[in-house]
Amino acid sequence: MPNLPQLRKQVDLLDNQIVALLNHRLKLAEKIGGVKLHNGDKVYNPSRERELLSRLCGRLKGPLIEKELRAIYQRILQASRAHQKRMFQKSKRK
Repeated sequence: MPNLPQLRKQVDLLDNQIVALLNHRLKLAEKIGGVKLHNGDKVYNPSRERELLSRLCGRLKGPLIEKELRAIYQRILQASRAHQKRMFQKSKRK
């Protein structure tokens, strides 16, 4: 049986990967924001978010439950929208 420090080391490695993936996701959201800006689209697309959450919840196999996944992704999507809005504001000032 692994000891506590070994388990924490594994969690730390996963956390580092999660942060790297979140940063990568935000960079992609920035590119998406650029396309939206170019096309004159709005930042918030509720149907896209519903589609995304539905797809992700369909992949759940536990122990994470749907309510928890939705809460996590609501915050991720909030951060993406905020980042895109900052881009839109910067482009308006130019």
